Amino acid sequence: MSTNKLLYNECIRIYKVESAFIDSLNESGLIHIDYQDEDKYIDYEELPKLEQFMRWYYDMDINIEGIEALNYLLDKVKALQEEIMQLRNELRFYKSL
Repeated sequence: MSTNKLLYNECIRIYKVESAFIDSLNESGLIHIDYQDEDKYIDYEELPKLEQFMRWYYDMDINIEGIEALNYLLDKVKALQEEIMQLRNELRFYKSL
């Protein structure tokens, strides 16, 4: 993880989200909150995921369990796409022999 972190309270202020929403994402393992001394931080690398989850939750009215399911399925699709690309490359290699 990078050393660039956003203070938890600043994240709530900037994105105008409820702290309970971010805490729920953290509890379900969808994002990670760093605890240093008395402060909480969210890594900058987590922000694109947070923004996506916010759109699903607030704009599409998808609950945390639904976000977990969608995130799992999207990760699975990405992994399968990578596997397909690898297999296509191998097939091209063997066809060229």
